[in-house]
Amino acid sequence: MDIFLRHPPHFLIHFQRTIYRLFLAVVSLLSFLIPGLSQEIGAFKTRASGDFNQASTWLIWNGSTWGNANQKPGSTSDIYIDQGHTLRLLSPESVKNLYLHAGAGAGQKLNLNNFNLDVYGVLAAFSGPAPGQPRGAWNSQNWIGNSPNSTLTFKGQSRVIVDKTSWSAQTTQSRFGVIFDPGPGQELTLQAPFKALSFRVRSGTLYQKNDPSSSSSPCYTLSFNTENSIYGSGPFGTVTVEAGASFRSACSAQVIHRTGSNPALLFDLQRDATLLLEGQDAKIETANFILDGTLIFRSNQSPMNFLSSSFSASAKPNQVRHLVVDGNADLILPANLVLQGNLLQMGQGGFQLAPTQLTLSGEEDQSLHAQTLLVGSLILHKPTGKVSLGADLSIYRSLTMVQGILDFQGHDLALNTSSLGTFKYQAGSWHKLVRFSYFGLPGLLTPTSGTFPFEDLANGGFRGLQLLGPTPAGGNLNLEFIEQRGANHDANFQDVDGTEILFQLYSHFKVSANPILGQEELDLRISADSLLLDRVEDLRVVSRGKAAPGHPIPGVLAVYPWAKRRLKWSELVDAEFTIGSYREATLLPLRRKK
Repeated sequence: MDIFLRHPPHFLIHFQRTIYRLFLAVVSLLSFLIPGLSQEIGAFKTRASGDFNQASTWLIWNGSTWGNANQKPGSTSDIYIDQGHTLRLLSPESVKNLYLHAGAGAGQKLNLNNFNLDVYGVLAAFSGPAPGQPRGAWNSQNWIGNSPNSTLTFKGQSRVIVDKTSWSAQTTQSRFGVIFDPGPGQELTLQAPFKALSFRVRSGTLYQKNDPSSSSSPCYTLSFNTENSIYGSGPFGTVTVEAGASFRSACSAQVIHRTGSNPALLFDLQRDATLLLEGQDAKIETANFILDGTLIFRSNQSPMNFLSSSFSASAKPNQVRHLVVDGNADLILPANLVLQGNLLQMGQGGFQLAPTQLTLSGEEDQSLHAQTLLVGSLILHKPTGKVSLGADLSIYRSLTMVQGILDFQGHDLALNTSSLGTFKYQAGSWHKLVRFSYFGLPGLLTPTSGTFPFEDLANGGFRGLQLLGPTPAGGNLNLEFIEQRGANHDANFQDVDGTEILFQLYSHFKVSANPILGQEELDLRISADSLLLDRVEDLRVVSRGKAAPGHPIPGVLAVYPWAKRRLKWSELVDAEFTIGSYREATLLPLRRKK
């Protein structure tokens, strides 16, 4: 008897424990690698083709066998649509994980019937009897459908919703739309290509991963139904990102397209929505772009290309509201870009704008904040609002002022640094511009090319400076506008013609030409907008406390009252100019009470 009570040898206990641990590890690994081999208690599978809301359509798993169901599935239930069966909706419904049988002769599996099915888990395909083995989606006629109003909506917590092992883009003829609506702060991840009639990101974030194992199709692309006989052979399919939602893509290839060389119909990034691109060369193949939200480029591998397309029928995106670089990689901008909102640098990566003609438009205030602002050419076309700059602005070629306000926030402007461009002024103004440098002057300065639209914020009013007349070849011009509130009402100095100057505005210009230019004459004019005048002829261009170079010319009224002076280019050597008057009835700014 003692032999039966004796403890087993130590080495035998160790061997048994080791075998047991290995067994548990293998079981755990197999359950991880082959999730389709088992189902949760309470999972449903179809008994036969039938309607979703009929208990007789379903069998339910009790942990060991499938039995008759006495109710329909709900948002916490997995469902399996088995081989040869079609499930039809008669009203909106909800499930957890949705598994569809895939294989030859599968036929239609899910007839959404113009209703919506909420999915709180994954969408997956399987082969064999339910629960079967994971496999890619099937491409039979109308596999999921059957209309543009039929939709799958993904809700719930952050998770992967389709996976490469159990889904694919082979649903080429399915007729349903997809809605991503997990709620704020949640992220739904695509790890397989996805094909439908339309896609809509309603809330949270849709994260499109790339496929590092594939060289031919490195992106888990969103694409569309290919039934040309029903939906035509032209552009088809829409992707919409709604306000408050985000679409994040890691792809450096076709983020969105239609099979073959056909593009989608529309990519719509709505106002207050976000498109975050992390690939080096993201492409969206669509016939139409609406980029009214925020477009963010984020990468640490430089440089990144701006969003583009490659199909001949695809549009070339060149208009965006807000544009952000977030990361260490520079962003190469296209040849033409229309910006209706803000330009923001959030990391070390900047904007390569040197080859770009940038148009600032729209009706809202805009901000350009980057470490450096070097632009190829700039067009300001803003009927309302203003553009605020967070750095000195350097323009390689041309500046066109159609309308609007550039607020330099105490920074400088360098124009035509290549000496190959032009300056064209129609309307608008410059606020808080400290120094203006104009390189490569044209042969003739006119009201279009020689009006420099400063605003006198200290005293109120447009304080444009005009230089009109022929210029010596190769000249550069430097202007500084010093704003000071008020006027000297006791100036009491004489102009070159002996006229006593009684009043003089404190705000003034410093003007110089480089190199010192020739004897060509020009007219210098300063606008007296919003100053109190008796007669426009009272105005004089003077220096501070003394006569200005050149000779006085009577003031004129041309939209604004202008003070005028005629002088030579050679006299523009650190000269100072402001507005004066020789009549007591003329009051420049009124004296302000202390």
